[in-house]
Amino acid sequence: MSDMTTIKVPKTVRDRLQRVAVSNGVTLAQAIDQLLDRADARPKPTIGGYRSDRPLSAEEIDRELGRGFGA
Repeated sequence: MSDMTTIKVPKTVRDRLQRVAVSNGVTLAQAIDQLLDRADARPKPTIGGYRSDRPLSAEEIDRELGRGFGA
């Protein structure tokens, strides 16, 4: 058997995790592992967004959105 440990979480979180595990037909440990894998798989955005050196009015925001929002 591999090394094991105990983690303390609120009962509501434990129950939610258990429902996820049951609905996916896996153990609680496997469900946690799958959730962590999915969280790791999401790359952080490296481009995009918009930055201004001053607050923009609603009209200026609309204009920027129409131009592709800084793209």
